[in-house]
Amino acid sequence: MEAQGEPEPGPEAGKSGETTASERPPRLLRVALWQAIAGMCIALAIASLIVTSELADALARRTNYVNRRVAALNAIVRSLRNQTAVEQRKLGSERERATVGEVFEKILFAPDLRTIKLAAPAEKEKEKNKPVDVPAGTLAMSEAADAAMLEANGLKPTGTFQVYRIWWMPRRGIPIWAADFLVSDDGLATVPVDLPPGREKGMSLLVTLEDESYSEEPAGPVALRGEPQFGIGQRKGRR
Repeated sequence: MEAQGEPEPGPEAGKSGETTASERPPRLLRVALWQAIAGMCIALAIASLIVTSELADALARRTNYVNRRVAALNAIVRSLRNQTAVEQRKLGSERERATVGEVFEKILFAPDLRTIKLAAPAEKEKEKNKPVDVPAGTLAMSEAADAAMLEANGLKPTGTFQVYRIWWMPRRGIPIWAADFLVSDDGLATVPVDLPPGREKGMSLLVTLEDESYSEEPAGPVALRGEPQFGIGQRKGRR
């Protein structure tokens, strides 16, 4: 008698074993493939991060260099503009001086030259003991030249929003504005002055320190005051 044992594998069992054995290698290959792809993706991501970081650093260095160059060029441009402005101011000042000198020479050689001596009001009574730095001035005027020029010295420098204002003071009526001017630390001024309308005789001259706002009459302290007198080139009429 044959011992009863395990049944012999039939043909179907053999087929299923062969199928399982044949399916195992492709699954392993697929897993290995996906692992390789994932590794490549990670490697690419890391490489991209490294390249991006290096490019960002290079761009930052380049940007800083360009910004420094632009700042340096801007500084050079500002310096050149300042130099140009200074030269233009010097040129304008020289032109103004030349123009003022021409007008002043024209007035001085006019046949009808008249002058007005100006002094600080408080010093008129003590001219003998007058200090050197007391404000004083002279206005030269000519109707033939249709011009007048004021030269003054010893004036207090004008401050912020301050201006010296010249007024013609008629014997009757309201004062007449003639000119505004500024004074620097040297206390000197050379100013063209408008002749008064109507050419009223006997008009006095007043210089006051005002603020820059418009005013119809003197409101600030008087710096200089003067009365008209005969000039060098004017002749007195015979009696």
